[in-house]
Amino acid sequence: MTRMGKIFVLYGPSASGKTEIQKQITSGRLPRIITATTRAPRDNEIDGEHYIFMSKSEFRSQIENGRFIEWTEYGNELYGTLKDSAENIVSGNGSANIILDFAGVRALKRLYADTFAIFIGANIESIERRLLLRAGTDEELNGRLTRARELELSPEYLALADAVVWNDDGADFEETLAKVQGIISSSM
Repeated sequence: MTRMGKIFVLYGPSASGKTEIQKQITSGRLPRIITATTRAPRDNEIDGEHYIFMSKSEFRSQIENGRFIEWTEYGNELYGTLKDSAENIVSGNGSANIILDFAGVRALKRLYADTFAIFIGANIESIERRLLLRAGTDEELNGRLTRARELELSPEYLALADAVVWNDDGADFEETLAKVQGIISSSM
């Protein structure tokens, strides 16, 4: 394994609060690893800041050349973590954060000894309520709820975590955030 700084991975079901937590913990001391995708940029998204946007042929070429730590296909688009994106930030003693799915966490833990996975969870009622507030089709909603029930809230999924934080409706987000920040501070 390569000697690098610590990578803090947030993972868990859709609508658990991972992205909002990541926005709050990302700083000069703990930058976000920028991941790659083939999906089109959304309004206000900047290439190299929010994602590394690339064509499907370019993405597949990077896969073939072994440039990804991990990658996945979701909704007919490709998403992945380029080795260079992670190594440029955490080489030496630097640390960084990233949001990944289960397979991504496993792949990262295999490659980098100093990976610390934080599961951000919420009960299914909270997830459903939050997903209903998002724009999306019934098919997308049902797919995300099924994935949460059958996979993302399972004991196997949680077993990969080095720490678990619950962010159910009714929880004080500032307290949830403070728990995550405390876990990171004590693990750096």
